[in-house]
Amino acid sequence: MGTENHQIITLPNGLRVVHQRVRGTQLVHAGFSINAGSKNDDAHPGLAHCLEHMLFKGTEHRKTIHVLNHLEVVGGELNAYTTKEITTIYGTTEGKHLSRLTDILCDVVFRSTFPAQELEKEKKVILDEINMYLDTPEENIFDEFQERIFEGHPLAHNILGTESSVHAIQPANLFDFVHTHYRFNNMVFSVVGNVSLERVLAALQRFLPDESWLSTKQANTHYQPALTPPFHSKPNFIERKKTDFQQAYAILGSLAYELDHPKRWTLLLLNNFFGGPVLNSRLNLAIREKYGYTYNVESGYSAFAHTGLFHCFVGSEPKYIEKSVSLIFKELKKLRTQSLGSLQLSRAKNQYAGQLILSNENRSGLMMHLGQSILRKGTATRIEEAIKQIQTVSASDILEVANHILQEDQFSQLLYVPED
Repeated sequence: MGTENHQIITLPNGLRVVHQRVRGTQLVHAGFSINAGSKNDDAHPGLAHCLEHMLFKGTEHRKTIHVLNHLEVVGGELNAYTTKEITTIYGTTEGKHLSRLTDILCDVVFRSTFPAQELEKEKKVILDEINMYLDTPEENIFDEFQERIFEGHPLAHNILGTESSVHAIQPANLFDFVHTHYRFNNMVFSVVGNVSLERVLAALQRFLPDESWLSTKQANTHYQPALTPPFHSKPNFIERKKTDFQQAYAILGSLAYELDHPKRWTLLLLNNFFGGPVLNSRLNLAIREKYGYTYNVESGYSAFAHTGLFHCFVGSEPKYIEKSVSLIFKELKKLRTQSLGSLQLSRAKNQYAGQLILSNENRSGLMMHLGQSILRKGTATRIEEAIKQIQTVSASDILEVANHILQEDQFSQLLYVPED
């Protein structure tokens, strides 16, 4: 969550800069958030993720080793990640090294050269990453579930791509993706730390590309990012797959609210006390603590620009998986039929508000939240406003959302069970 003292400035080139000064820290966190992710891969699944890897493999100014060493030699960190809708390239270092941090971020984002020999090496790394996820059932089942539930839509395909799609990526595909999406008006630069806005702007003025870069790579000054096609829901499905995993796993879920839906705060609160990252969640108490059926049971809510996904996940010994799924549906029914008491609701609100305050102390996470919120909505929710939204949720609001989103006949199911 943001706070009252973050500032947003739009530079003449269209780049939005969000800055929040935090005194009492020696660190500065900064990064670019780009409005492009795996949903923009088009004919090359895994392209956005491959590009994220290749940003560190050499620039017009630096070889790979110099990119990797630039922040490490002063104790800093440089990293990146790709989601279905956004790519983030970010770093952390001491505040006195703000210029060094801005330099390397601008270099990898705008001046990467994507050497063919480095690409071939990095494909091996990505294929190893794909295989690692295939060997991790908790990740594998969720990826497959999303592929099924978003079938036919750009959100469907795996962020990492497939072995064949990664092999097919060429340097020209990477350059085309950058020229299409890595544009000033399609990204946000965010900074959180004990540094002044003046220092941030001075560093950007020094290291951002000049007009010659704009003229060759951003000739269309009226560029608007391509719109994601509307999502049309598919019939729900129930599938049971034989696997060579020792444990059994199940994921069940339904479509939910998009990122800006007015009811999203209610669903976020509901998800947190139902199966969020807390030991006293309803699912944890009802399945793990009461019966000992599982080590891990949870629910989650992912919001995208035009749709969302609510899911429940459980892993257990094969003999307990059906019982665990039945218990999840039993708890979902309680949400639809039994109103929360005033004390239950108050505790749920206070717990979630406290978690938000704790997460707000993660300055790197705050920097990325600010950048991504400005990128998606043009504004960032202050922590005070988020807590206010949570406090206004009523028990009847939760019942309404539960009956809208959590109907059992709307849920799709995917189960992994061991071979007999």
